[in-house]
Amino acid sequence: MSAPARGVALVSGAGSGIGRACALALAGRGHALGVIGRRLAPLQAVLAEAGGAGLAVVADVRDAAAVEAAVRRIEAEVGPVELVVPAAGVACIAPFAELSSQPFDEVVATNLLGCANLLRAALPAMLARRRGSLVPILSVAARRTFPGWSAYSASKWGLLGLVETLREELAGSGLRILALTPGATASPLWDALPGEWDRGRMIPPEAVVAALLWGLEAEGAAVEEIRLRPLGGDL
Repeated sequence: MSAPARGVALVSGAGSGIGRACALALAGRGHALGVIGRRLAPLQAVLAEAGGAGLAVVADVRDAAAVEAAVRRIEAEVGPVELVVPAAGVACIAPFAELSSQPFDEVVATNLLGCANLLRAALPAMLARRRGSLVPILSVAARRTFPGWSAYSASKWGLLGLVETLREELAGSGLRILALTPGATASPLWDALPGEWDRGRMIPPEAVVAALLWGLEAEGAAVEEIRLRPLGGDL
């Protein structure tokens, strides 16, 4: 398959939620897709809806070797990666004193280490080409805390530190980092969480996508972070 004019958009967590919305929008922008997730069927559905240009690879972002292999395969079969959107994410809610190590570790491993694994796999080739964009999905939980969200906040605060460090390290490299920092966004992430959540008050995924596309197209300024909040305030 010949390389697309804009380069490949590599999206993790692309089977649902924000990742899915971003993948479809980037396909509409002219990117072929490299989509990564834990289930093949939703990834294939995204490719089909996007017109079929790209490759779906099953990989758990917590597995660094699997992510490395997935990225190498995408570059070999689809083309050079120009845009990376680490969107895989999970959450759990419980007071820290009542939270066992397993769910805490899973959240941190997915949201923080999973993002690091994807960026680590994609960066060498992007640095060699001296072009490309990294668009990690942060969260309002990277900027403020909420009771019961210790694991999620730890993962997102850690990711914010990684993003800010990379921005300094990549200065002058030709690569840029655009961090998206949305508040509560309507997505399947909420389905497994205890409590009642008003999806109507949440940010629609389409608003996050609009911010992504604006940030990529903005001229005359380095757009480093875009923060979005629900219209009625944080949930």
